[in-house]
Formats: sequence, C-alpha cells, structure tokens
Amino acid sequence: MPAEVSTAILALVALTLWMVAKHAVASHQALKQREIARRGISCHGRVVAIQRPFFMDSCTRLYFDFVPEGADHQVRACHVDRRAERELRTSLPAQGTLVSIRYLPEQPRAAIIGKLVS
Repeated sequence: MPAEVSTAILALVALTLWMVAKHAVASHQALKQREIARRGISCHGRVVAIQRPFFMDSCTRLYFDFVPEGADHQVRACHVDRRAERELRTSLPAQGTLVSIRYLPEQPRAAIIGKLVS
C-alpha cells in the first residue's frame, strides 16, 4: 500500500511541476511577443506552414519566411499562438498568404505576425 501511495504522490508532483513549467514558458513567450510588437521592425513575409495543436500541445504554430533589412538571405521564423481553436479559425492567415511581421533587428528569428499579437 505505501508504494502505491508514494507512486501516486510522485505522479501528482510531476504533473504539477510540468504544469508550472508550461505556464512559465507560455508567460515568457507572451512577454517576448509583446516586446517584439512594441519595438520590432516591420516588414512583409509569407506563411509557409501551419502546425495545428496536437497531443498535449495546445498551441498553433505559423512558420513564415522573410528577408530582414540588410540581409541577403531569407529567415524562417515561427509565431506561436495560444488562443483557443475556435478563435483561431477566423483570424489565422492561410498558408501562402503575405503577412506583415515584426522582428528584432539584433535577433531576426525573434519575429511575430503583427496582427496576431494584441
């Protein structure tokens, strides 16, 4: 009996730690997205892929290519959107769509799709 109880407690502790870590990462990413929206440079890019939520991941990821100012090659970046699936269906750009993006000049891979960040 004590082995089953300790296993259950260990599982609950592990689940709690996982949820805390997931929340901390999500909060950090939201803060980073707001910073990019506030001080990032604007340009245009093209959505090349959309990864819908699956398994235990509730995020939608939009991959897009763009050429940063002064660069000679394209950069691929990923915008992570954490909104509910119902909200996303109406506001997500389709694959192949030209979108306005914002990126940090010192770190071009840190980029977002501007209309998806409030």
